Amino acid sequence: MTPQQSKIGIIAGAGELPLQIARACEAHSRPYHVIAVDEFARTIPSSMSHMRIALSKLGACIRELRGTGCVEVVFAGKFARPRDGKIRLRPDWQAILFLATNFGVLRRTDDGIHRAIASTLQSYGFRVVSPLDAAPELGARHGCLTRRNPSAEQQAMFQDALIAAKSHGASRQGQAIVHANGEIIAREGKAGTDAMLQSLPATIPPNSMLVKAMSPNQLPTMDPPAIGEDTVQIAAKAGLVGILVEAGRSIIVDPERVGALADEMGVFVYADSANV
Repeated sequence: MTPQQSKIGIIAGAGELPLQIARACEAHSRPYHVIAVDEFARTIPSSMSHMRIALSKLGACIRELRGTGCVEVVFAGKFARPRDGKIRLRPDWQAILFLATNFGVLRRTDDGIHRAIASTLQSYGFRVVSPLDAAPELGARHGCLTRRNPSAEQQAMFQDALIAAKSHGASRQGQAIVHANGEIIAREGKAGTDAMLQSLPATIPPNSMLVKAMSPNQLPTMDPPAIGEDTVQIAAKAGLVGILVEAGRSIIVDPERVGALADEMGVFVYADSANV
């Protein structure tokens, strides 16, 4: 079995991305097994190889990955830190060891948590890969995804907007900003992109667009920038003219449906390279 055909474990959070990766594996005849994180993942079709496991059951996750022959692991979908008692943790022994070893890291940035998780899985013999490696067809290709093209004026802002998004990413607070006419209108915080968009005022400047880019020095295999239908819908309702993502380093979950919805709602979706 070649590395390209090795079995991959899909650690599934919320949203459509885990299913998209599983379908990409099926299309390429690649073996896979989904570990659906019980607190976040949607229902997985019975036709897909999967097991539901609670967030705090690290040992059970390791045993399931090993027992099903997974060599590589990819994290896909949205995950959230347990807060306010909404997620009840009952860690098994391996999870207790992880929490004790990484207690200081867990109180810091998401990237630090991602590195700790990746390092732990690697110590058990797994190779952590990016969703962009697991399903390259979901990577944002350079150019416009929609029938509606950005104006020349808007395209002239793209480089500054991507650089501004990366500058914000260096703060480790988030990958996204709302950018308009050379200025940052809003910055993503720990609550995420959707929360940033939903907090925008009723009146925003012309040419306001959502911009997402890979943060400098972030672990590239974990949490690459991603947009989906929900992003398009919230951005359009907020009055944005479009969405700009970093080409080749961002994910568009189900590009065909994203493009169709963006056309329906009158916003563009464009991918460009950040020349930094």
